[in-house]
Amino acid sequence: MQIHVLFGTESNNCADLAEQTAKALNAAGHPAKAVDMADFSNAALAQLHTVLIVTSTYGNGDPPGNAEVLHAFVMKKSPPLPATLRFAVCALGDKTYDRFCQCGKDFDKRLGELGATRLTDRQDCDVDFDVPWKAWLDRVIAALGAAAAGPSVTAAPDPVEAPKPAARGTRRNPVLAEVTAVRTLSGAGSTKETLHVELSLAGTDLAYEAGDSLGVYPTNDPALVDAILAAAPCDGAARVHVSGAAHAGGLGVGALTLREALLTRLDLAHVDPRLADATGVALPEDRHVLDMLEDAQRPLTPQGLVDALRPLAPRPYSLASSPRDTPGHAHFTIDVVRWTARGRARAGVASAMFADRAPIGTKVPVYLHASPHFRLPAADVPVIMVGPGTGVAPFRAFLLERAATGARGKNWLFFGARNAACDFYYGDEFGALRERGVLTRLDCAFSRDTAERVYVQQRMREQATELRRWVDEGAFVYLCGDAKRMAPDVQAALIEILSRETLDRLSETGRYCKDVY
Repeated sequence: MQIHVLFGTESNNCADLAEQTAKALNAAGHPAKAVDMADFSNAALAQLHTVLIVTSTYGNGDPPGNAEVLHAFVMKKSPPLPATLRFAVCALGDKTYDRFCQCGKDFDKRLGELGATRLTDRQDCDVDFDVPWKAWLDRVIAALGAAAAGPSVTAAPDPVEAPKPAARGTRRNPVLAEVTAVRTLSGAGSTKETLHVELSLAGTDLAYEAGDSLGVYPTNDPALVDAILAAAPCDGAARVHVSGAAHAGGLGVGALTLREALLTRLDLAHVDPRLADATGVALPEDRHVLDMLEDAQRPLTPQGLVDALRPLAPRPYSLASSPRDTPGHAHFTIDVVRWTARGRARAGVASAMFADRAPIGTKVPVYLHASPHFRLPAADVPVIMVGPGTGVAPFRAFLLERAATGARGKNWLFFGARNAACDFYYGDEFGALRERGVLTRLDCAFSRDTAERVYVQQRMREQATELRRWVDEGAFVYLCGDAKRMAPDVQAALIEILSRETLDRLSETGRYCKDVY
């Protein structure tokens, strides 16, 4: 019987792993197919023989957007499942978050409680997920082989072959894109520093759609790298081995100097527990890698330092451009992150790179994050877009796309920021789009301009009657931005305006789409 490899994803990593899992299973003689959770019928779960789940976790321990319906069914509505249903879960996450791999943990625990049979233990993967995923896949194939052969078989089948080289322009094989423009969106007096970044995609073969994201592999600040080498202390010219796929620009897996590895491959901000073990230093929340090394109780070798650091993860950015408006170019919007801790100035790796260290002509490794569930509907269908702050990026793309294609559907944007005078990102462009009739309605909430702070959800409640009318006319509802505070508040407002049942129905039919982070 066919194995279903169900994937829940926001950034397509789990979709990619599910496809690789299905290919490996087929090659090992176990018919399998990868299935998007959004396309899976809840009622079919009890009828399956084997289901594998590969899922990420989004926001504060929530399921990714395409997994919400199945997750809610399994957690709250599913009847008991037969013991003949076998399952295994591979969960992707990031250990810097409190609810690490929570969605995968939810599926694994609940499927067991419902009576299904666990094929092998759940695998929790940190940001460098290739090796643990491969170990999980080997265990799955071994368990399937043993079950097929019967209880007398004790030898596990040979592990599957290592994955073949990834296609160009994917997370494991990024391409180089050139910075062509960086301009500040926030004005004088703003409490935030927000950038508009433009990259040329010439020669990359990347083809995106409005609603997609671009993954960027940043580089660390050379001054920070020098400080870490001095604090370790270690020779930056020492040769080291870094696990994981090669990045664009010719840096191979085992052919790096320590300095190259610190610049391009290792996370110098988030402290891994392995570094605490290696240095003998306690791990308070505000301690940086450099702080740990300066306080180290024992020295580290160059390879020991590499082994104690987390991999430098790529940063996905929602694209703020339409390929039909600016072909061959990709735009995105970034809040520059800066703060002070333990007496030192700190900065976000990617945001500070574009703000301080990426002049015009710089080439950065990038890859495409396709977002098939965050797309514009047919040209005549109305859309409601809620995008405070940098969450407005994909809606700039949507509006430019609709302008370029002459789409007739109505467009309503809710935008929020702190101050109208200095934080109205793309305000001039939106004004021009309103004059052209592309942007039908624009409702803004500038929280610091009034005595009582007003946010987009209040503006939505004020327009509840009209918003319901648009939904009744078939409007799609889109939400982009902060997952921790804004998204739950906006969703609560939508439930109040439309009802829980209506919002669930919109989600199930693909008319309520989220890109939250």
